[in-house]
Amino acid sequence: MNKPATAARSRRQVLIGAGAAFAGMCLPTRAEAPAPEIAPDRFRILRIRQLSVVTPGGGEPTATWGYDGISPGPTLRLRRGEELRVRLVDGMEEPTTVHWHGVRLPNAMDGAPPLTQEPVKAGASFDYRFMPPDAGTFWYHATPAQTARGLAGLLIVEETEPVEIARDHALIFQNAAANSESLVSVNGTSGLEFPAPAPGRTRLRLVNAGAHLIRIQLGEASPEALRAWVMAIDGQPAEPFLARGNRISLAPGNRAEMFVETTLAPGTRVPIIVEPRRESAPLAHLVIEGLPRSTPLADPKPLSANPLPQRLDLARAQRVTVPLESVAAAVPAARPLFSVRRGRVVVLALTNRSDFAQVVHLHGHSARLLDRLDDGWKPFWVDTLPIEPRATERIAFLADNPGKWAIDTQAIGRDGAGLAGWFEVT
Repeated sequence: MNKPATAARSRRQVLIGAGAAFAGMCLPTRAEAPAPEIAPDRFRILRIRQLSVVTPGGGEPTATWGYDGISPGPTLRLRRGEELRVRLVDGMEEPTTVHWHGVRLPNAMDGAPPLTQEPVKAGASFDYRFMPPDAGTFWYHATPAQTARGLAGLLIVEETEPVEIARDHALIFQNAAANSESLVSVNGTSGLEFPAPAPGRTRLRLVNAGAHLIRIQLGEASPEALRAWVMAIDGQPAEPFLARGNRISLAPGNRAEMFVETTLAPGTRVPIIVEPRRESAPLAHLVIEGLPRSTPLADPKPLSANPLPQRLDLARAQRVTVPLESVAAAVPAARPLFSVRRGRVVVLALTNRSDFAQVVHLHGHSARLLDRLDDGWKPFWVDTLPIEPRATERIAFLADNPGKWAIDTQAIGRDGAGLAGWFEVT
């Protein structure tokens, strides 16, 4: 019988990759977001517009793009069980789509051209309408080149049950072009301060929306004074574990949620340090408010589970090897990598044949990361996974979402992204 990974604390220290650390233009000046524009049929309008920004070093403004005139775009929030209705209006001179990264949504809404829809032409519009099945932290973005120009934003699906937190902050990290020195921003700027009331916990939703792997460090305090629990990875609840050294790494497209608690004095400014970054100053700060406890809180309970299977039947799984070549295809092949009947488990062996690290994004599904020596799996779900050069990682998922689904690839820290292929759930 195939077994899940043990719950031992040492194994819970594994972050997004097995042995690998788990982002896009810096937009430090941000215009005020316009009031939400609602169509008569109650669609939220997302209009792509050109805007000008100035980087931290000053200089001439740079022409780029944004949703509703800002980049990153407006944060979209809804509660699990509610329907998302978004009308994309293309105000650029080139076609585009919106991909809802990590959402297990109907195939026609996935925004993967030309596999699931034709690109929206200049001056035209497209209606995205779906009900996210999972509570969690997700993001939306355009094609890879357009995402690098600022077309990205946050999608937050809140739990229906109350979560015991004092504050909820969402942070989306972007960075300079892939082949240049990294210049990271958070929520389109730098120098932000996020209040962290005590004695409760502050929820941090972290999204890497760029092309580089980043490492996020919360302060330099000892674990006794500041503790950061990892609660969710790639939008799905995980077994809570303490981030070693209050640090977490995110590959392009990865997300994580952390609960931060502290016994530091009110007014303390806890730096949020991001590497690699050209500037040495912290990117942002947590500012402690209230009266912290003198002793740590009890360990947090896991977040409410989303409707994913507790077990996967790997003994009867369909097993497929997906090679990741040095140059990925830009358009879908005529035939799928594989076809699978709905309800069957699939095990993918993702083999990186190149000499540089790559990140793979599985559309429409969430997967378990399998152990290298057996079929046990890690105690978290992923939809975006970094793979070291000349290495193989294996994932398993239940193919329960019918349609044609892309498997995206991106060379970490390099220009361009591609398509390893696509598969069909029938």
